[in-house]
Amino acid sequence: MKHRRSRGLLRGVLLIAVLVVAGACSKRASQTRPKSARPAPAASPATITSEVGKPPTGSDSLPAPFDLGKLDAFKRKVYDQVVNSEASACGKGHSLLHSIEHDSSCRASLYAVRYVARLADAGFSESEIGEKVKRRFRAPRVPSIDVSQAPHLGSPAGRVKIVEFADYQCDHCKETQTLMHRLLADYSEDVALYFKHFPFRQHINALNAALGATAAQKQGKFWQFHEKVWESSDRLCPAVLEGIAREIGLDFPRWYADVGTDEVRGRVYRDRTEGIGLEIHRTPAIFVNGRRYSDDLDLPSLKDWIDEELGR
Repeated sequence: MKHRRSRGLLRGVLLIAVLVVAGACSKRASQTRPKSARPAPAASPATITSEVGKPPTGSDSLPAPFDLGKLDAFKRKVYDQVVNSEASACGKGHSLLHSIEHDSSCRASLYAVRYVARLADAGFSESEIGEKVKRRFRAPRVPSIDVSQAPHLGSPAGRVKIVEFADYQCDHCKETQTLMHRLLADYSEDVALYFKHFPFRQHINALNAALGATAAQKQGKFWQFHEKVWESSDRLCPAVLEGIAREIGLDFPRWYADVGTDEVRGRVYRDRTEGIGLEIHRTPAIFVNGRRYSDDLDLPSLKDWIDEELGR
């Protein structure tokens, strides 16, 4: 199909999309459940569910455009090749270019085209962009993630639910915390962040930290404990965790007793078991409204996914 048919529309508006797993700590999770693991509970009213193919729930206006004038001749050629060869983001039998010109019902293609333009501008090759489009727009949303007992920040009523699975000994997970705080500040009314534990079997200190944080949650101080753990993530040991419990003012005898209970261990192991079911092999693993985040861990990329979910 000829690209010259697109010139009118492409001078105006071009567009892109939203969430979920960013690979970082790449140690593989065992596909065997921990001995004490319990089956993940059935979906509850606090379970995040996803409707496959559900369009963004933002305004009816078009997403913000990408200025194609920023692309040099070579990057523009890469862009043209991709939008003419990649199929509609709505799974229809025509190209992305045809989709944005003739299929107004497929908003996802607008976001996909904007994404292609941004990647071409960043210097990615045609094959690299095709793979990224596949991971972002072709992968199905996960049916549900149980957040009924997960600590959260932000607005529970927000239209964007981010679920992060992390390991307290993962350096990339530690770096991601700053990004999450910035996202919550920028989208205070639109985003809710839920934290889930995914300690790798070989990371015994991460497991202990997860148990300690869950015990602190029982006293309403999960996030205080959580932040202190990241500050000490390079030297985690039982003594450090005990020091954190005292420093943030927990009822220490109660906390110490709770750490070893079946209730606390069950919560951590259920998180991990659920993560294994979601085929998490590295952390942090991030899901945005049920979509597995697949881009780099940087603020512009994360915002791009969120903006797509908000219809911006």
